[in-house]
Amino acid sequence: MTNQRLGYMTRLAGTVFLALVAVMLLVNLLRRNIYDPGLGINILMIAKDGMGVISIRAESGVVGQMRLPDNLSIPVESNGAVYLVEAIEKIGLPVRDSLNSARESVGQALGIVISGVVKAPVDFGVDGFRRSLFGVSTKTNLSLIDRYLLFRDISEKLGNKASLSFSLPKNVIDFSDEPDGKKIGKLNSAVFVWSKNQWVVDEVLSETAEVTVVNASGKDGKARLVARQIESAGVRVIDILVAKKKNDGFCLLLGNTKAHPLTTKFLVNSFLCEPTEGSDLNDYIDHDVKSDLVVILGKQS
Repeated sequence: MTNQRLGYMTRLAGTVFLALVAVMLLVNLLRRNIYDPGLGINILMIAKDGMGVISIRAESGVVGQMRLPDNLSIPVESNGAVYLVEAIEKIGLPVRDSLNSARESVGQALGIVISGVVKAPVDFGVDGFRRSLFGVSTKTNLSLIDRYLLFRDISEKLGNKASLSFSLPKNVIDFSDEPDGKKIGKLNSAVFVWSKNQWVVDEVLSETAEVTVVNASGKDGKARLVARQIESAGVRVIDILVAKKKNDGFCLLLGNTKAHPLTTKFLVNSFLCEPTEGSDLNDYIDHDVKSDLVVILGKQS
């Protein structure tokens, strides 16, 4: 009887385990894909020995890595506090969905678009990133399809390419001394000038699309932060407006999307914008705009 019960419990445990694995796979398959091999991607990598940005441009044959200084401070929008890179790397942020919060905060602080985030017990760098894509301990917002495509592109298209390592210029960081003698870095406005030249997506730049950003998120200054990120990819932001009503959902994208397919795809992948014809621009602002596309930021943007 004891053996029968033990066998039953073992089979039950196995069934539960397989069910959990199936659910995890289903969740991953249903997760939205954000990597487009034609446009590339910037990913925040949180490794065991550092944190920084991995940049993949498969079509251009370019892969880069930029490690952030451990003593650099990063403002976190979700709770209004400031955290050192070292703390984010080793402890994490004390907020809901800490990985995506770190991704968004670092992107806004640098003025660049960071669509993906990966946290894994590997060394920082392109090689460590590739190993992490299918690691058991990896935490990420990338879908299984994203991970497969990134692994394929890094292994096949970029396998013989040397990764470009670069760092933040000294003039974009102001350092101050803490009472305990530790130097703390804070990014200044020069970082946004640097980011416009360093992170351009050539395919997006070639479409010469003009964009208006409308802040319907209810968060002061949100449109300016996002506009800087959009401009870093080569998109021209010609106006920033505040909406007369809030958008409680995600980002909306209005305008001539068919004439600017790559820019549209970039905005959809980077900010999870929803191209829509069902929303009237006049619901959010009182006048017409001259831009090709309009990005309406929502509360969940």
